[in-house]
Amino acid sequence: MKEKVQGEPRFLATFAAYGALLTGIIFFILLLLLHGIEPEFDPSWRFISEYMLGQYGWMMHLSFFSLAASQFLCLLSIIRKLRVWYGYIGIVISVISGVGITIAAVFTTDPITVGYQSQSLSGSMHVFGASLDYTPVATVLLSLSLLRDVAWKKIQVRLIAAAVFSILCMVAFILLLPQNGIFGPGVLAGLVGRILVLSYVIWTSIVALHVISTSRRALVSKEEYPVPLSPQI
Repeated sequence: MKEKVQGEPRFLATFAAYGALLTGIIFFILLLLLHGIEPEFDPSWRFISEYMLGQYGWMMHLSFFSLAASQFLCLLSIIRKLRVWYGYIGIVISVISGVGITIAAVFTTDPITVGYQSQSLSGSMHVFGASLDYTPVATVLLSLSLLRDVAWKKIQVRLIAAAVFSILCMVAFILLLPQNGIFGPGVLAGLVGRILVLSYVIWTSIVALHVISTSRRALVSKEEYPVPLSPQI
């Protein structure tokens, strides 16, 4: 019975890690396809949200849902490892960010050329959802928490590098937003925004792959060195 109880959390973590990896790939593929089939949205300054306005808007909605699912599943796969105060803060920020992305997935954005005063209710809700997304901050806190575990030391360079890269992208994105709210060619917020969301997938993939890898090694080790059964009386 004890063996079963110990195995169930590991199975759930591995299952969640596979799910995080799969939904992250779906997000990336859908976004990549949208760049090809809707070239009218200049990727240098138009936001990825605006693909919702095109003929294949459903693909962008699905893409955002996939991104949110990837983050929730990734968090589920490591949540038992986050037993420190900044890990708990990372969990809260990650959940809020996932909820924000989900809200952004539900509500269609307005064109970026529409002023704040002229936004529709749907556009305002989309912006509200996006404003809750502080995933880069969560990745830093979660990474530091994971690195307290010896099993995660092997990938500490990749893990921290991905988290720092995400933070730098977020800062660059904020700095590139025009103060007057007027977007146009030459404003590279769209390009940096794309790199920013890609950094989410990179970090999530690194974490998910490590969870899967450690689970496989644990399974092999168990097969080679099985736990002896307790004597039955």
